[in-house]
Amino acid sequence: MNILLLSNGAPNYHHFFNNLAQLFCDDGSRVVVAVDSEFSREVNELKLFDFSVYEFSSYFAKHKIDNALLEKYSEFNLNFALLSDFERATVYGLWGKKKFDYFEKLKSALLSYFEDIFRRDNISVVLYENVSNAFAYFAFFVAKKYGARYVGIGGSRLPGRFSITADPLDDSELVEEFRKIRAAVKVVDPEVRTQCKEYLNNIETIVPDYMKTNGSDNTSLVRKYGKAENLKRIARVLRHSQDDSYHSFQIGNPARTYLNLFLRNFHRRLKLFAIGAYYEEPVAGEDFLLYPIHFHPESSTSILAGTYLDEYEVIRNIAFNLPQGLKLYVKDHISAWGYPSLEFYKKIRKLPNVRLLHPGEQTKALIKQSAAVITLTSTVGYEAILMGKKAFVFGKVFYDFHKCVVRIHNPSELFSVLRGELGRHVDVDEKYNLDFVCAYYLSTKPVPLNLTLKGEAAKLLAVKVHSLLTSSHDSRNSGDEHLVGDLRVC
Repeated sequence: MNILLLSNGAPNYHHFFNNLAQLFCDDGSRVVVAVDSEFSREVNELKLFDFSVYEFSSYFAKHKIDNALLEKYSEFNLNFALLSDFERATVYGLWGKKKFDYFEKLKSALLSYFEDIFRRDNISVVLYENVSNAFAYFAFFVAKKYGARYVGIGGSRLPGRFSITADPLDDSELVEEFRKIRAAVKVVDPEVRTQCKEYLNNIETIVPDYMKTNGSDNTSLVRKYGKAENLKRIARVLRHSQDDSYHSFQIGNPARTYLNLFLRNFHRRLKLFAIGAYYEEPVAGEDFLLYPIHFHPESSTSILAGTYLDEYEVIRNIAFNLPQGLKLYVKDHISAWGYPSLEFYKKIRKLPNVRLLHPGEQTKALIKQSAAVITLTSTVGYEAILMGKKAFVFGKVFYDFHKCVVRIHNPSELFSVLRGELGRHVDVDEKYNLDFVCAYYLSTKPVPLNLTLKGEAAKLLAVKVHSLLTSSHDSRNSGDEHLVGDLRVC
């Protein structure tokens, strides 16, 4: 089996993925690495492993636009695949001025680069996290053309479990598991059903694993930057400050990028003293929809809800389409508060029928008190449906087939959709939600996933994930039978 490992600037992810790839090598597979830049090649310590490495930025610099290749892939939304990196570059100030044909050249170069790797190395598996950026998206496109499998490893909302995603916009595995359970084609192991019932019974107090480990709620500059390892990081940044930043499209000039990241966190810290004036408290007895602000930039928005990246515009549209007597509670995100501009908070505060809530307000209590949740792709929508509330959803999200979910396909019809659906009762009994959670359980894998682990912890996590992907262990209680043998050495 020939595996293509994607490697880029995702912080600390390389500790896990390098070790996982090495385990496949130890099994007899061949691993090659696609890395976005020379900076990432060093930071991700690829020289410590005996992998063939293909670096993209120098390839990009030499590439000439291949219009025939772009036409070959015209069935895919190539322009949309650039959106996630465009948003990151905008938020973090990564890019300077680009020539008009820069993005045509980038699309062409990415396709050509990955095609060259697939042809040269006969790739059968692409290994990375869920499709979250343009580098991964174009690898996914080429994998589709070449009949290879994209293995995207990511967290789930269920504690202690992770997911494998082959297509960022297709959650058919969960849908199929649910269909089989509802049709009694599949019988869920009693132990699994018991675990899922306990999860539902405690949903009001459970926090997803990713919220415990992402660290974005840490607003202390001392804790973020006052570490000895930052001196090593600064040395690396300075070594690569003269690299070709124009063609290093994901990192830009690392010196400028890291400075901008620091300034973003610095300005966030300053804004925290000011934004408190814009928050209100919930009002007892008030009828409201709950809208959770999302973290940006993140694949849950730029990939799964790319049409709605401007959250002020989304919130404003909701505010001016609320049925009479209903308010909109906009709850700030514990990992994101302070990052938006003060102007963002000011404008939300001015909207009619809108209350802006502090991120410390209890989300589960708000869900229970709300008429419904309205969201792009948030976990809050998922928690709402499990608590018997409707969720109006703008983006593409794994739980959107649940009968308590109402997809917003046309924002111009929001008033009629809200008015009609809020008055329509949906009968969701305990068994329906239990079957739904069981289906979700069976489409995930039994290991708590933290991709930012380092050292021995990252190695141990890699061993556990590798074992699940390759061994034919007893899967009766884990729902992993569909993976057995998929990634064994051929």
